[in-house]
Amino acid sequence: MGRSTGKRWWLRLIASLVIAGAALVIASRRVGTIPDSFAVPWWTLPAYVALLVVYFLTRAWRWTILVRAIAPVERRLAIDVALAGFLWIILLPWRLGELARPILMAHKAPIGASEILGTVAIERITDGLVVCGLFFVTLAAHRERAEVIELQAIAATVSGLFLGALLVVLAMALWPRFAGALARRLLRRIHPGLAERLGGIADGIADGLRALPSARPLVAFAGATALYWGINAVGMWFLARGCGMEITLVEATAVMTVFNLALLVPGAPGHLGTFQLGILGGLAIFVPREVLEEAGVRYAFYLYTTQIGMCVLLGVWSQSRLQVPWRGLLARLVGGGDERSLGPSAGAGAEERPKGA
Repeated sequence: MGRSTGKRWWLRLIASLVIAGAALVIASRRVGTIPDSFAVPWWTLPAYVALLVVYFLTRAWRWTILVRAIAPVERRLAIDVALAGFLWIILLPWRLGELARPILMAHKAPIGASEILGTVAIERITDGLVVCGLFFVTLAAHRERAEVIELQAIAATVSGLFLGALLVVLAMALWPRFAGALARRLLRRIHPGLAERLGGIADGIADGLRALPSARPLVAFAGATALYWGINAVGMWFLARGCGMEITLVEATAVMTVFNLALLVPGAPGHLGTFQLGILGGLAIFVPREVLEEAGVRYAFYLYTTQIGMCVLLGVWSQSRLQVPWRGLLARLVGGGDERSLGPSAGAGAEERPKGA
C-alpha cells in the first residue's frame, strides 16, 4: 500500500469512527444502547435467525439475476460472491466494500469488473427508491409530527439523488459510449492517464447496463426486490413482537425505512452507531419513551447482533469457498493492491478486467 493511499485509508477510518462515536453518544443520551434485560421468549431468536438466512439468500439471489443477464455465470458462484461482498460492506468504512463483488466476480469469471459495477449500481438505486417510497407511504399518517417532517426533507433529497442516478444509468444504457467519451474529453488535458482509466470504467459499466434492458431479467429482479424487502419487514416486525413491542407490520416497515435512511450516512465498520440510531429513531415515532428505553433498546441490540452476526457467518463461509486471499482482496479494496494480490484467476476474461474496479 502506497504512503498516500495508506494515509487516505486511515483518514477514512478515523472519520468513520468519529461518526460512529457521535451516533452512539446521541443514542446513549436519549435511551441507551445496552438493554437492562435480555429476556425474550425462547422461540424469538431461533425463528428470527432462520428468517435472516432466507433474507440474506434472497438478497444474494436477487443480484445473481442481473449478473446472469450479462454473462452465463454459475449461480452458486454468483451467490458466494454476493454473500462475501455483503461481508466486506460491513467490514470496511464508507461502503468501500461495495467494490468487493465486482473485484471478486471479475477474478472468478470471464466478465469485467466495471460491467459488474453496473449491476451493483442498479441494485443500490433500486433499493434507495424502494426505501424512500415505503417511507412516504408508511409514515403518511404521521407526516405532521416534527421528527417526521425533518425525515421527510431528508427522504425527499435522497429520492432526488437516486432519481438522478437512475437517469444517469438509463442514459449510459441507451448511449453506451457517451459517458466514457465525456470523461476522456473533460480530463484529458488535466491527467491523461486518469482520463483513460475513468473512460474505460464508464465504457465497461455501460456495456454491462446495455445487456440488461430485456424484460425478463428486470421483471424477475423487481419481483425478487419485493420479496427481499417483504422478508426484511416481516422479520423486523416479528422480532419487535418477541421483544415486547406491540407495533404493526406497517409501523415495523416504517422503522425499517428510517433505519435504512440512517445507513446512508458514511459510517464505521459494522454500521456501528448509525445502525442503533436509525432503529431507535424510527421506533421513537411509534412507541412511548418508557417502552423505547426497555423493549426498544433490547430490540435494537438483538437486531444488530443477529444481522451483523449472520452476515459475518455467511460471508466468511462464502469467502472461504471462493478461495481468494483475504489480505489480497483487502489490499485491492483500500487501493493498495493489484490483480496479482488475488492469486491465479479462474476467469477467462482476466486480461480485460483491470479497467474495471
